[in-house]
Parts: sequence; structure tokens; C-alpha cells
Amino acid sequence: MLTRLSKPKPNLKLLGQTGCSIYHRSVHNKYSPITAHSYIHNDFMSSISKEEIAKHLKNLGPFPTYSNILNPQHFYQNAVLMEYSKRHPHPVSLRQLAGYGNTLTKQKILNSANFVRIELPIRLAMRIRDLQTLPFGVVNNFHLAQIYESYYHSFNAFRKIPAIHSIEENDKFCETLVNLLDDHLFNLSHLMMGALEVSIAKSLPQAELDKFMSQMLRSRISRRIIVEQHLSLSQNYRTNPYAQKPANYIGEIFHDCKAAEHFNVVADMVKATLAPHFPEVERMPALEIEGDLNTHFQFMVPHLHYLLHEILRNSFVATIKTHSKMTSKILPPVKVTIIDSKKQVLFRISDQGGGIHHDDLKNVWSFGKKPDTSRQSLANFHQIPGLQLYSNLQVTPAGSSIVSSQAERILGSTSLSEQSVRNTHSTLHHFIAREYSLKLGMGLAMCSVYADYWNGELSMNSLEGYGCDTSLMLTKLGYHTNVIQLDRA
Repeated sequence: MLTRLSKPKPNLKLLGQTGCSIYHRSVHNKYSPITAHSYIHNDFMSSISKEEIAKHLKNLGPFPTYSNILNPQHFYQNAVLMEYSKRHPHPVSLRQLAGYGNTLTKQKILNSANFVRIELPIRLAMRIRDLQTLPFGVVNNFHLAQIYESYYHSFNAFRKIPAIHSIEENDKFCETLVNLLDDHLFNLSHLMMGALEVSIAKSLPQAELDKFMSQMLRSRISRRIIVEQHLSLSQNYRTNPYAQKPANYIGEIFHDCKAAEHFNVVADMVKATLAPHFPEVERMPALEIEGDLNTHFQFMVPHLHYLLHEILRNSFVATIKTHSKMTSKILPPVKVTIIDSKKQVLFRISDQGGGIHHDDLKNVWSFGKKPDTSRQSLANFHQIPGLQLYSNLQVTPAGSSIVSSQAERILGSTSLSEQSVRNTHSTLHHFIAREYSLKLGMGLAMCSVYADYWNGELSMNSLEGYGCDTSLMLTKLGYHTNVIQLDRA
């Protein structure tokens, strides 16, 4: 961000604060009076809108007014980050997690705490450096700047935490971790909105945007798993120290999931969001499940529900749109076939929703969307209840980052495991619970990254005029515990 000295090009730019795009003119019209907003295309907005947008011009520079991090001294502070960004994160496999949590001791908990304490600043520094090396017009985007603020704030806070030598110190550290999860909840929404605005502005080629988004998402998943795993280990030690876990144990954050049950649960969630717009509930497509109905596997429930939700939602909506006005009978079902193998589980979701045009099929996996689609998605983001636009990060008068502590988060009032579960659900749960009309346009692109992270695969075949077959393959974590996941820093 501050290592690039080139000035922004006078082209299309986005103001995330207002949720709308504006045009920068490279030259002023010499026949028109110059005003504070004369750079805005006259045919694009009313004078009132221009005046409102012009108020935010000062936030397009390197030191926006809303920032507690970006100031003239930030360039010199950046030397510390450069040192961390050159270090290598420590790879961690699920086999290591399984063995580590099998029998807990005080020393194991302290080792885990210090691993997290050392690892987080390194991984955050790598992503901050990635943001700094983006073109100015990308990293200066309001939403991506919020992520930069959040990452740098956490980096500053965690690199100063001293070594942890006692369970009491670990308890305090866990409270800090819980607060970190809370403070970072809004990042996923900002990352997606930033991608939409960059897509409209064409500030990055689509391939580079997709690569950037995939890296940021994978890194986010890894960091959260490291944090949540330590929180669950600490809670287990507090409640039942030295307890022997079963041989297939890989951590409290992974649950034994019966596939058919979770499909039914998610289908009910989808129908609940569709009901206000398609009140004839009795005519809604049924969910028919066939194949290996007793299939079960270990997985993270929030990730599994998000994957299934986005796929089923697309199938239900497409089926309703295609058939609801053509018949008064029950609409064609959405069929799920479950195939259970030794190392993977495969789900095939088939619908009769009319299919997708072949030329459009490849675009569903990309974070780069057409301008009109991106603008509508941005507008929908702003209607999601509870969306936090500005961070609530705090700094001392000297500029040191503070990880805030709220009374309701104090250890003892709510268990660490309950805190972890609450935070694990928050961001993805908001997306799942959103109104049907709030289409974000990135569901399958996000799902593809989540599936790939767990060594799975998401693909789709479409027969235009009939329907789609979506295939989701997930690796059974218990059989591939030696595959390194958390090195995706």
C-alpha cells in the first residue's frame, strides 16, 4: 500500500462508502465551470449525488480520514512487517492435530498457545504484503482498505504478545483470540464487495482477481482453524484434562456428519428463505435423496452447510422460476445422489431448472462479474442485516493496536467452546440466512475455494433447456490426515 509511489490512474474508481461507481475525468471540460465535483460525468448522476460523493474525495488518498493505521508514519512502521513477511509459516496436517489433541497435558496447551502466538503474525504479514503490492487503484478500494486495516491491526497486536508460561496466561490469550474472531467477522463481506468493485472498475484482470481472492480466502480459513482449534483444546483441558480421545479424533471443531440429515436440514433452510416469495410451500420442489443413505464423515459443519446451501439454493430457485408458472402441480424434485467410497464422498445434485448457457457456465466460478451484475450484488450486500461497514478497531494515542475486551466475552461467563462455535457460524450463517432476493453472485465461486481447501472438488454440467448436475466431492479427513491443510497461509 505505502511501498508503491505511482499515482492512481485517472480512470473508473469506486467509492465503497456510497456503494456506487463514479467516473474520473482525465481532463476538465474547459467550457464548463469547475466545481468540487466536476470530475463526475454529467450524465451519470444528479447534482445532489455529485455533491454528496465529492465529500469523500479526501478518502481516496493514501491517508483516508477513517483510518487509524494509515498515516504518514506508516511507511516507517512497515519495516517491522517486512521482517515478518520473509519468515515461513509452519505447515500443519490434520494428522498432527489428531495426535496432538488425543491426550492433553498442561505442556501441550502451552505449546499450542505459543504456536498460535508466533504463527498468526507471520501469516498476517504475508497477506498484508500481498495487499501492499497490488495496484494502488485496487488496494485503495474502500473495502479492501478495511481488510488492510483489520489485518495490520491484528498483526501489531499479536506480535507484541509475550511468551505464554501458565494456564492463567493462556486463558487471557484465549480471550484475546475470541475477540480477534469477533473483530474479523466483517472481513469476508468486505473482501467480496471489494472484488465486485474491482471487477466493475476492471482494475485487475479477471484471472489475477480470482487468484487474489482464492489466496485470501484460503489463508482466512487456515488462520481461523488454527485459532478455533486452540480454543477447543483449551476448553477441553479446562473441563476434562488428560482425557483419552478415540483413535479417529481430529479435533472438536470437526463433527461426524451424516450426509442425508445435513442435506435435509439445509433444504429446510433454503425453503424458509424462499417461502415469502413463493408462498405455495406445498408445491415447492421436494428433495429426493438416494444412494448410500448411511454415509457419514468428519467435517466442519459451517463449511458443509454453506457448500450445500449455495448448491441447493441455486437448484430450488431455478426449478421454481422455470416451472412455477407452467403448472399448478408440485414442481419437479431436486435429486441428490450420495456415493460413499473409502477416501471420498461424492454428492450429485440434479435439477430441472432449465440449465445454464454454455458460455455463461465458466463465469459462475469467477469472482469477476459483469458490471450490471456486480452493481446489483453490491446493492444487495448493503441490505444484509448487521453488515458492518467500518471497523471498530482501537489504537492507543501512541498508535499501538488494542484488541478490545467486552464484558460479555469475559472467560467464565461463556465457555471458550461456545464462543468458538458462535464465531464459527457468524459470517457464513449471515449469508445462508439472507433473504432470497439478496443475490450476491459469488456463491459457487466461494464454494469452489472452500471445497478445494479440503482437497475436494466442485463442478457443474448443464443441459441448456433442461437442468444442471452439480457434483461435490469431499475428501474424508480421517483417511487423509497426513495431507497438509493449514500450510495455506
